[in-house]
Parts: sequence; C-alpha cells; structure tokens
Amino acid sequence: MIHLVIHFEGHADDAIMDRAVKEALFTEPLTMARFIPGEAPFFEPADTDPEMPAWACIRTSAVENTLAELLATPLDPLRGPMARIRLLRSDDDLLCISFNHTITDAYGVKSFGSLIARLYRSGTCNGGYAPAGNPHDRSFDSIFSLLGDKCGEASGRLGKRQGAWSIPFKSSGTGKRQYATKTIDSELFSCIRHYARIHGITVNDLLLSSYVLALAESAPSPPGTCNPVLTSIDLRRYLSPDMYPSLANLSVAFELPVKIPPKPALPEIELQVHTLMSRCKSTHTGIGAATLLCREFQSGFRHVEKELACMEEKTRDGLLGKNPFFTNLGVIPDGVIGYGVPVRTAWMLGPVEYPPGFGLAACTFRGCLTLSAGFSGEALEKDWVLSLLSSVAQNLSRFISPE
Repeated sequence: MIHLVIHFEGHADDAIMDRAVKEALFTEPLTMARFIPGEAPFFEPADTDPEMPAWACIRTSAVENTLAELLATPLDPLRGPMARIRLLRSDDDLLCISFNHTITDAYGVKSFGSLIARLYRSGTCNGGYAPAGNPHDRSFDSIFSLLGDKCGEASGRLGKRQGAWSIPFKSSGTGKRQYATKTIDSELFSCIRHYARIHGITVNDLLLSSYVLALAESAPSPPGTCNPVLTSIDLRRYLSPDMYPSLANLSVAFELPVKIPPKPALPEIELQVHTLMSRCKSTHTGIGAATLLCREFQSGFRHVEKELACMEEKTRDGLLGKNPFFTNLGVIPDGVIGYGVPVRTAWMLGPVEYPPGFGLAACTFRGCLTLSAGFSGEALEKDWVLSLLSSVAQNLSRFISPE
C-alpha cells in the first residue's frame, strides 16, 4: 500500500467532493479493477464490494484512531478495487488516498490526488481531463527504447550482496500493520537544503547517509562489512513530462553497497553514499534493475510466483536476508492540495515492510520533511522504530554548517 494524507482546516463540500472522486475513479479505470493472476496476468473490473467501497465519507470523533485503523487495512488486489479514498469528517476533514502499490508509485498517487483537486475546483467536475502520455501503457518499453544496448550493459553491472543488519525483530510474524512518523520543521529543513546546495550533493544523499548511520548505530553489524541498503529511483526521469504515464509503477529498487567503517561517522558515510549514488546515476543502475525484472518475467508470471514463494520460505527460515529499504516519495506540490480549503498539513506513507525487512520513507510538504516507517507491530517494538526515526532526524540536523 501507498498513501497520501491531507489534513484540512475546515470542511470540504460534500456534494462536490463526491462528484470529483467518482469522476477521477471513472477517468482512471484501473483504480476500479482487480488483478487476475495467470501465466499472462491481466486486470478486469472489480465487483462492487459494500464492505470495501472505493470511496466513502466517515464521520468520526477520533480521527487519529480511525486513520490508524484505515492505514492498517490493506486492499486485496485479487478482489479489488485497487484504490481507496476516504474522507474522515470531524471538527476538520482529513482526506486519505490509498493505492495498492501494484498499479502505481508515489508519482501516480500524487497525480491522482491532483486530479481529484482539479475536478473539485472545477465545481461541475466536467474537466475533460485526459492523463498525459498513453494511460494504458504501464511498461518500461518507452524508456528502454531510449537507451538500446545500454540496458543490457547496466543490468550486467548489478550484483547481489547479503547484509548483516541486526534489526531487533521479536518474531517473523506479519502482525498488525503500524506506522510511525517524525517531522522536521521547515526552518531546519531549509538549512539542510542549503548545506546540500553549497556542497554540490543532493538532499536524497543526506537522507540516505543519515539513515545508514542510524542503522549502523541501532542495528549494528560486524565492522567493515558491506551492508547494502535498498533504495529506489523513478524511471520517469528518462522521459519528458508530457510523456509521463499517470497511474504506473515505474519506480525500481537497487542495492547501494555501503561499507560500514569500524567507527561509523557521518562525514565518511556521506561521502561514500554520494559517490555510490553518483555512480549509480551515471551507469543507469535503475535501468539495469528494470531490465532484470523484465528478464525474470519472460519466464511467465507463474515462474516468478514460485521464485518469490521460495524466497519467502528461505527468508522465514533465516536462510535469506533482506536489506533495509529507503524511498524518497518526493515533494507534495500545491496542485495536489488545491481544493480552496485551507490545509494544515499533508504527508505520504510508503508500504509496510515485514521482517526481515525494514523501510524508511521521506516526503516533503511546504518545506517540512516527514519521515515514516511502516512495520509489523508483532515483530518490532514501536519504541525502537521511533528511536530510529529520531536518530535519522538528529543526523540530518548536523547538515546545517556551510563549512
């Protein structure tokens, strides 16, 4: 699951919101579909399920509890629908837009949120909206065609490494989904961005460095080991904006082989992460990861399904590791929250990671940075997760000096 949460100050217009959401769902028919597995899988329209409608308004006196319960309830892609939009009404409104990650990434969620806002602002909800590019092409083909032989070369440079992170899982159970968040205010985040600009690095590098150091301190491993961290990249970067497909998952993950020094220090890890990320971008590592994915699926969906089941079994038996994950969900632009109703805050949440995996997500809204982690409450103590998020935030606060 991947979520976008918008907390308003006041109430939206019920009738206009209802029309806007319904038209947005109609415009993007994949939202109302279900996944049909098979050797050649496909999507088909989902049957209406009164227990899990795609859109509903919920009146509640306990917004935080209702939201937590909502985020803990996944969508089943085999039943559908693939999208769930809820307006939680209390003293103020809170809009939660959720997608099954199968059909889209963070860009798609924000794109859909922008569509609802645009239709809401039109009032009549007859915006004549058409998604950019080919809305039905969710493949990597248009990206691969730009690089030709470089795709194979990029995939050949990828290798797999086993990490040794010692995240303190209590069990391997999935348990109840939970989320923990930590927000860095605009003043501090502005200093972090200034540091990145004057040192010629990216904010993403600083986020990754802070996360790696927090892991090295909170989930220590033998000194000198190469502990990869998985990170993601949106391959839309290779396309012009007018060709961006709206609902598509064009983000891929790859390993960043960070070597943890005997005495982990932020400057050393920062330099290493920046060097590694620069190399990954110049050698098209994301394209290589996408090429390998497509190569795996050439054997058919059932073959991949068996491979994944085998990997899961080995993971549960402790024979196969899974590296911690980091994803930058990006900036939530004003167009996504432009309903004409004042907005208190907005943030995004990535998927829940189950043991032995752990994931950190970051997003930015109006100059504030929100860090979030989804995890199994049965397998991991929330206090440990909150402590890790605080460590990441503390590490980031050190990136404020122009020296």
